[in-house]
Amino acid sequence: METKAALSALVADQAPSGQYPKFNAPEASAGAFGVSERRIDSSEPQPGDLRLVIEQDEGSGAFIYKTVDRRTGETLQSLPREDVLKLKHAATYDPGAVYDGLS
Repeated sequence: METKAALSALVADQAPSGQYPKFNAPEASAGAFGVSERRIDSSEPQPGDLRLVIEQDEGSGAFIYKTVDRRTGETLQSLPREDVLKLKHAATYDPGAVYDGLS
């Protein structure tokens, strides 16, 4: 077994000479982006560009909820859908005709 003096001599020989090795972090892949570097596709509306419009249908009195892009004025989504409103106004429509409770 080595003595303390011998061990301390080994440690003294391995002490850095003022230069520390430089460690390089791996480079980010081409598809990786940091939070501040994230690319935003300007063709798609951002949450701040969307507006909720609530209208009342004159014929049925039902409320229609529309999601509208503020920049373009385009209606992105409408609830209830036009098909549902047309079905409701059809002469052959009876409440419950769409749903049969047996399924």
